[in-house]
Amino acid sequence: MRKLILLPLIACCAPLAAQDAATEAAHAAEAIAACQAVVTQDRVDPERLPASGWDEAKRRGSRSELVVRGVYEKEGNGAFIVIGKQQERERSCVVQAFLADTASYSTLLQEVSQEIGMPQRQDGFSYYWVDADKSVRVDPAGDAKRPFARFEVTAIPQESAE
Repeated sequence: MRKLILLPLIACCAPLAAQDAATEAAHAAEAIAACQAVVTQDRVDPERLPASGWDEAKRRGSRSELVVRGVYEKEGNGAFIVIGKQQERERSCVVQAFLADTASYSTLLQEVSQEIGMPQRQDGFSYYWVDADKSVRVDPAGDAKRPFARFEVTAIPQESAE
């Protein structure tokens, strides 16, 4: 029997990662595409993630396996997708792509850009990709022991026709 637990989403993800390796750019791009597929103008639909292989993350303990609500993982992919209450309110979806070290941030961004295209603008360490109905923003996050790139896919509000 699996137990459900609710933990602070961002803080809980790093201990879930069984791998010590950095997330590959192709895996980050795959997670970004999955986020783009579930973010719409009206809502975020995480129920669509399992169709593309993303399931709720599991925290493995000594005697049991606990499902971490709002955090999704895919076998063979080193990234996490996070959709918590805040993301639902903001119609957004977050991808955590883990880095080997803090200096790897720019390398990952260059490699991800080869997969999803070049960002349209930069503000400090933040980069932005924008299309007609969604934007992607990436920022460095985590700490020196477990740094990651935080990609956030957000629906762009559309003007209503009057």
